[in-house]
Amino acid sequence: MSLWQKAMMLLTIARARGFAARAAVRAPTTRLMSAAAWEALGLNSDMSDLVSKQWPEPNAVQRAALPALLQQEDDAVVGAETGSGKTLAYLLPAAQRAVANRRKHTPYPAALVLVPNRELGTQLRRVAARLGADTQPPFTDESKLFSLEARHGGALARWPYAPGKAPDVLVATPSFAAAFDRDLDLWEGLSTLVLDEADMLLDGGFKKQLDRCLVALKRVERRREGNDDLVDDVPERCRRVVVAATLPNQGLRSVDGLVTKYFANATRCADLPMHGVVSTLEHVFESVQSDEERDAKLNDLLESTERTMVFCKTANRASTVAERLALSGVAAAPYTKDVDPERRLATLDLFASAKINVLVCTDLAARGLDLPEVKRVVQYDFATDAVSHLHRVGRAARAGAAASAVSFVDSSNTDLVAALERGDTVEHAFSRRRGLRKKLRKERV
Repeated sequence: MSLWQKAMMLLTIARARGFAARAAVRAPTTRLMSAAAWEALGLNSDMSDLVSKQWPEPNAVQRAALPALLQQEDDAVVGAETGSGKTLAYLLPAAQRAVANRRKHTPYPAALVLVPNRELGTQLRRVAARLGADTQPPFTDESKLFSLEARHGGALARWPYAPGKAPDVLVATPSFAAAFDRDLDLWEGLSTLVLDEADMLLDGGFKKQLDRCLVALKRVERRREGNDDLVDDVPERCRRVVVAATLPNQGLRSVDGLVTKYFANATRCADLPMHGVVSTLEHVFESVQSDEERDAKLNDLLESTERTMVFCKTANRASTVAERLALSGVAAAPYTKDVDPERRLATLDLFASAKINVLVCTDLAARGLDLPEVKRVVQYDFATDAVSHLHRVGRAARAGAAASAVSFVDSSNTDLVAALERGDTVEHAFSRRRGLRKKLRKERV
C-alpha cells in the first residue's frame, strides 16, 4: 500500500469516527428537544421522555388539547377529524392524572376510558404498549410509568382486580362498566372518565349503559357534597372528556346536542376541523354497474401490494369477497363480527406485519383501528351515510401520511355521493340513525 493510500485510509477512518461521534451527540440532543416539545404542553418529564421516543413531535390536535386537559379541571371536548391523533391527545393526560391519583391499596383504576367495542380497546392497548406501559396483569412492574388494560362485556359477577393489582387506566365497554355502577368506590376514585367515539356511545345501543355510568358518578358527587371527611385520598372531581371525529347535529336526537346536555360546562379544546378527513387523503369515486365490475376494478387496484382495507356492507359479503381474492392469489382475509375475536386479533397482526396485504371488512373496522401501514381504502359497497363514509376512508392517511381511497358507486349511491362532493352533509353531519337517501326523499316530498 502506498503512502498516499495509507493517508487516505487514515483520513477515511478519522472522518467516520467524527461522523459517529457527532451522531452520538446529535441523537440524544434531538431526543431532548423532542421531549421538551411535549413537556412544554404540560406533560411531566418522565411522560415527555416516554412519548418522544415514539412520537418525536406533537401534532395540531395534541398541541391544542394537552394544555387544556393537563392544566384545567373542567370537562372537555376533543373533536378533530379522523386520523388526526386524538388518542394520544386524551390518553397521555388521562395516564398522567391517573398516576398522580394512584391509590395502591385499592382494587380500582384512577382513569376509565369507555369505548364502543373490543377493537377500540385493543387499539388503545397497542398504543400503550408502544409507550412502554405495563399492559400485562397483575400490573406490578414498577419500572413502567403507567399501566393499562382493556376489558369488554358485562358478564362478570364480581370486580376482577385485587387491591393494588388494578391498572392505572382501564379501557372498557359500557356494558362492562355499567355492570359495576353500584360499586361507588370504583367511581369515587376516578380522576378522569373518557368517552371515546362519543357519537356511538351517546346515540346508539350504548346509551342506557352510559347513563348508568354517568348516574353513578353523579351519585358519588352528591354523596361527597358537604361530607369532605368521607374519603380523604380521592380526586375532588372526576373530569369527563368527550372525544369524537363526528358529532352529528341534525335530527331530533342531535349528538352534538346530547354533548351539550350531558356536559354543559365542557370546554371545547380547540376549533379544529371535524366531519372530514385529513388533507393527505386522495379520494376518488368509481362508477360500477355490477358485482362483476366491482371485482374487476378491485383486482386492478390490488395489482400493487399496498396494504388495503376493503369495506363491504355485510359480514357474509366480506367473507365472499375475501375468499374470491384469496382464490385469485391475493393475500386477503376477512375482518367481521362473524370471525372469532382471537382470530381477528391474529389477522390484524398478519396485516400489520405485511403477511397479508388486504383486510376485507365491515363497519366493525371503521373505527378504532389505527394502522399506519394502510395506504389505501376501497369501498366495495358504499357507506349508507356520511358518518360511516368518513370513518371508513379515515382508516388511511393516519397521522398525516399520504394515502388514497377509492369508492365504488352505483345508482343507489348517487344522491349521497353528490351531497358528499358538495360538502353539505360532511359539514352538517346528520344523525347516524337516518341514511341520507331517506333524508333526501323526505325533502323531495
